[in-house]
Parts: sequence; C-alpha cells; structure tokens
Amino acid sequence: MFIEISNLCKSYKTECIETIALKDANISLNKGEIGVILGPSGSGKSTLMNILGGLDSADSGKVIVDNIDITKLSDDELVEYRREKTDFIFQSYNLMPHLTVLENIEIIQNISKSPLDINEVLEAVGLADKKNRFPRELSGGQQQCVAVARAVIKIQRYYFVMN
Repeated sequence: MFIEISNLCKSYKTECIETIALKDANISLNKGEIGVILGPSGSGKSTLMNILGGLDSADSGKVIVDNIDITKLSDDELVEYRREKTDFIFQSYNLMPHLTVLENIEIIQNISKSPLDINEVLEAVGLADKKNRFPRELSGGQQQCVAVARAVIKIQRYYFVMN
C-alpha cells in the first residue's frame, strides 16, 4: 500500500464548541492509483488533505505514505517530507504577487533535490511566453497553471506527463 490511512481522527476546539472534522477515516491506495475525495462542505476533505500533506496533525490514527508513518515525524522530518513527497495547489493559488511567473516557480525549484527543467515545465503548462509576467497580469486559468507548474517542478521526470 502506498497510502494507508487508518482510524484517523481530528477535531477542532474553541472555548464552547468542539467540531469533529474526521472520525475514524480509513483510506488505502496503491502506488499509481487515483483516488477521489468527495463530500459536502465541512465534511473534512481539506482537513484530511492537510494531514496527508503534513500541514496539520491528527488527534489519533495512522497515516502511512510510502512506508513512512507521518503521524510520528518530528517537525524537522515533516519539513523534509513536505519538501520531497508532497505539494499542494491551493484554491487561492498562493502566488507571490511581486514575483514573476518564473520566480514563483524557481522558489520551489531551488529547494528541490532533483527538479525538472523549468523551461520544460513552463512549456508543458503553456506559459513559456509569460514567464516574465506578474500574477496580476495573468488570467485566473493562467495563474492556476503557474500553481500547477510550481507543484510539479519537483516531481521526478518519470512522473511528469501533461497534455
């Protein structure tokens, strides 16, 4: 199993209210399989992805990714896990507005051990001619392509295919 989530629980507490975001969630995916997480707003989809991505921690349960139980990783180990094993395309894209398309992607390229060629990635997402533009000069779809390029720049070559 490449991803194994077992009995995952997460709740958020305020002074008066406890909100249960995940209760005994279980997922198994083999390497190469594609999974879809569906549910209404507030059902814990983002919480699950944040835990799987090492951005948030679970209250209980196990999350094993590529034989690593990420629920037991230290803060420093989680940084390395996020750097080498995961990436996110956030709903708001989180592009740096004062950086060009090229510079937004270079941020991730520079912290990756074996990044793809930035020009190949720009070409693949259709932004080679826009690499010197700022996010405000792009359409929403083009901004999304920058976010995709930023996410895949650190993927090893044999995983990157885009049509």
